[in-house]
Amino acid sequence: METAPQEKRRHPRQSVLTAVMVQPNGHRHEAQVLDLSLGGARVRRPSDWNPSDGAALRMFFEVGGEDEIALQGHVSRVSVDHMGVSFDDAQEAQVLQLFEAIGKRH
Repeated sequence: METAPQEKRRHPRQSVLTAVMVQPNGHRHEAQVLDLSLGGARVRRPSDWNPSDGAALRMFFEVGGEDEIALQGHVSRVSVDHMGVSFDDAQEAQVLQLFEAIGKRH
């Protein structure tokens, strides 16, 4: 009898589909968040930037009007069509604020 694979993530993921701007090098690139957790996000790769493992970046989430939430992170995994981003430590309050803002829109 086969058993289900063990979940290795520290934080459960929530499926979302929301726009985000990623800024790895001073230039912003449009992307989409596919799922989100307290520790990071899975992001559809921008068409105009090829991420590399470990690249530092900022993510800007529009949360209504002209307000945005900015998070620092780094690329933790690169796939053909998406990338994993791990949020830097000490941003839990901003991530919770983001979850609340996304919940109000969906």
